[in-house]
Amino acid sequence: MARRILYALGSSGFQLTDRIVVVVAIYFYLPPEGRGLEMQVSQHLFLGIFTVYGLASVLGRVFDALSDPLVGHASDRSRSRLGRRRSFLIYGILPMVGLPPLLFWPPGPPGSAANALWLAALLSLYFIAFTVYVAPYLALMPEIAWDAKERVNLSTLMALVGIPATILGMAWVKAYDWAAVAGWAPATALRGVVLVTTAVALVLCALPILAVDEKRYCRSIPPDFSFWSAFRTTVGNAPFRRYLVAQLPFILGVNMIQPAIAYYATVVLGRSEGFGFNLVAALFVSILVSFLPVNLYARRAGPKRAMIACVSLFALAMIALGALHPDAPGGPHDRWNLAIVFGSMILAGIPVAGFVTLPNVIVGQVVDYDSVRTGAHRAAMYFGVQGLATKSLYGVAGAILAFLFARYGNSAAEPLGVLLVGPVAGGLCLVSALLFLRYPEREVAVLTAPQGD
Repeated sequence: MARRILYALGSSGFQLTDRIVVVVAIYFYLPPEGRGLEMQVSQHLFLGIFTVYGLASVLGRVFDALSDPLVGHASDRSRSRLGRRRSFLIYGILPMVGLPPLLFWPPGPPGSAANALWLAALLSLYFIAFTVYVAPYLALMPEIAWDAKERVNLSTLMALVGIPATILGMAWVKAYDWAAVAGWAPATALRGVVLVTTAVALVLCALPILAVDEKRYCRSIPPDFSFWSAFRTTVGNAPFRRYLVAQLPFILGVNMIQPAIAYYATVVLGRSEGFGFNLVAALFVSILVSFLPVNLYARRAGPKRAMIACVSLFALAMIALGALHPDAPGGPHDRWNLAIVFGSMILAGIPVAGFVTLPNVIVGQVVDYDSVRTGAHRAAMYFGVQGLATKSLYGVAGAILAFLFARYGNSAAEPLGVLLVGPVAGGLCLVSALLFLRYPEREVAVLTAPQGD
């Protein structure tokens, strides 16, 4: 159990670096008016839809996506004495945690081309390093947890032990307020938060390297496929394709919401950035109490039905945010707004408890299905191809946010861009729920069931 906990804490580490890049950086580069920060890059639209931040985000995710299958295949075929997964964790850890803080020291004046190039280059390098660490890390999960029950339990453990670190990753808004009270400049406050978060991430990401001895605990057979043969076999797996297509709109919707919480607090509710932590706290309390019932439901109904239920519930929670009316504390719409926002966060906590466990379980099913058919264990390639398809959408999510803010506004005077985030994300998740109906879970389960089942 101690080794499982140490392995699980690694996911909290790389999630912290991800929060810095995805959530804090956009607020630093595209802050609302009147918050003491300057726009670091231009807000002008290119081709009618792209901003500088959006283009940099998409470019970074393209490098991220392209590196996923390459890293996955290299990890699958590795015969390093350090372990075919563990060696990649060692290679990736320092650049993954060292690059994000550099985003907050742009080299040029606000709005300059130098800042745009700095942003694009750092995002691209970071996401490559992120892949080098994370793809092999995730590939370990189905290799150290050998059946669906163990995978649900390990995924749930990963989520549970990661709650404190994840809260830290979202607590930057509260730390931002504290630093402001202490007299720190807004940019200095953000930089301080980022440096502390990075130090915690480094410690957490080192724990799986120390805990997992692949020779003792992993059950897997390295494949002899060439890269293109492995890639074609992976994308030719029909259950995997259907799962992947269903996941794409959901990934897009969820990644639009996370960076928007600080904007809801300031632009819609008329409060400080620190109030966003109250929303996050409500969300995580709901997540915490939802783990057990979601776990039990997934065991009873199966990962597919549980995933459909979670995606549908999250969609409803996000669509409800469309009923908000921007106001100030004590205003005529303030109580209504607070009820909607906190209600949505509490409702969203239930499916989020499923999101952090169920996708890994489904991919584990698909990996077993492939192992029965091919005789080799290629978990990293599956996670790599999944990353190729999904990670570019992280950049698209950032580009959509930047477009909504540039086109419809992200200030108290022009709040429509912020108000549209919830309904757009919710609509995408409803599409995802419908697509998940096509995932052939019964076919996969029958083929991979032990003899006699």
